[in-house]
Amino acid sequence: MNIAMIFVLLLIVCSAIYALVLSGFIRGLLALRNNQTHAPDEWPSVSVIVPARNEAAVLERTLLSLFEQNYPGDWEIVAVDDRSTDHTSQILKALAELNPRLRFFRVTTPNPPSPKKNALALGIRESHGDIIVTTDADCVYDSKWLQSMIRHMTPDIGVVAGLTAFDLPVERVPLWQKIQWLDFLAQQYLAAGAAGAGVPSSCNGSNLAYRRCVYEQISGFGKSAGIVSGDDVLFAQRVAKQTVWKVVYNTDAESIVHSLPVLTIRDVFNQRIRWASKGLAYRRSMSVFLFGLYAYYLLWWCAPAVAWMNPAWALPLAVTTAWKFGWDYYTLRVGSHAFHHETPLKYFVPFSMLHVLLSPVFGITGLFVPYRWKGEWYRTATLPRGVKRGLVRVRRIVRHRRAVEPVI
Repeated sequence: MNIAMIFVLLLIVCSAIYALVLSGFIRGLLALRNNQTHAPDEWPSVSVIVPARNEAAVLERTLLSLFEQNYPGDWEIVAVDDRSTDHTSQILKALAELNPRLRFFRVTTPNPPSPKKNALALGIRESHGDIIVTTDADCVYDSKWLQSMIRHMTPDIGVVAGLTAFDLPVERVPLWQKIQWLDFLAQQYLAAGAAGAGVPSSCNGSNLAYRRCVYEQISGFGKSAGIVSGDDVLFAQRVAKQTVWKVVYNTDAESIVHSLPVLTIRDVFNQRIRWASKGLAYRRSMSVFLFGLYAYYLLWWCAPAVAWMNPAWALPLAVTTAWKFGWDYYTLRVGSHAFHHETPLKYFVPFSMLHVLLSPVFGITGLFVPYRWKGEWYRTATLPRGVKRGLVRVRRIVRHRRAVEPVI
């Protein structure tokens, strides 16, 4: 067998495994139809935590939307001003005078390692609700959002995650914005499928509810408190690993939260690197899945060159490509139906190509490259201790060899 044949056979086998994994996500998405809901005789008290840093442009819209919640039980809004330098604090003060449900606090800790987790922890400490609901300062909500989230909080459920969808800022936006819109939905469909399959691995902190007793049981954000992001993903993974509480995805149309996308390509790169930077903090099975996916995508990087240099293998590669993209498309269709949400599938082809091209780039560079967020620079991930020691040894060997090399 020549190298081209080995490559094609390897890609076919990996694509078969890929389809098998996606079928698990699909079964999980279909299982969400069996979610149990209930209307409690006594609705639990709820605290909505809204961290905000320099969100003056959108904060009023978010809070006015929250004020419209039609929740039968006792509930409050706890906003946390995370060292804002704009008019965020003035807006909070003015709106708190209009609605007594709103209370606000200000972070005084200088340069916390994880600003958002620090703000959330402050808000949770100052809140009173039995159920904690976290969201972002640039979102809008259906008036029955809280009701829908709490209906899914059956006795065995500890965490309820919801879908967050981007609202594009104007009707005519660049293609990359629409691809970003689809990519964000795709990530959440996979997260929902994993939860439906009983393996919760991801969620979004802009639409997340959990019991206070669950938060206290796992000591809040725990060891991940120093990691910049992960107030949602790492939290859900720790709940699944350390407790018997279940994590469920809410598929009600009323539970969908609408947020705003980042507006520049530079911000997209910083956002995706930030998301990827916590990759080494994931549970082992999640890390194996992600790095296996990156390796599979790297094979696809080589496929066009193999087809060009070996035309006899072009047809098998084309069939394998159609096989992969077909499974991707079907997964997105199932996710769209599960959430009764419009998914911009007409951008599927450019999305799929860019996803294969850029996912390994973001996933790997996120472990090393610093990123900018909320006006500050961060670097989250660190290499495993064994890898660090190996690199140190290599550097010492190189330095030693340079030192003993004869000078000519």
